Amino acid sequence: MKKDKKAVDAENEEKRQQAEAKKKMDQELDDEIEQSFPASDPPSYSQPHHHKKS
Repeated sequence: MKKDKKAVDAENEEKRQQAEAKKKMDQELDDEIEQSFPASDPPSYSQPHHHKKS
């Protein structure tokens, strides 16, 4: 079954937005790593979180 132009355009726009969001996230991570270098501690959001059970 063929998709109509609007559906294809919507899919392409969604893929473009996802790629743009990933690129932004990657750039933010690169910036954080660059700012923390040469410290040995990685950015806080990459650390595992241990939750205490009640």
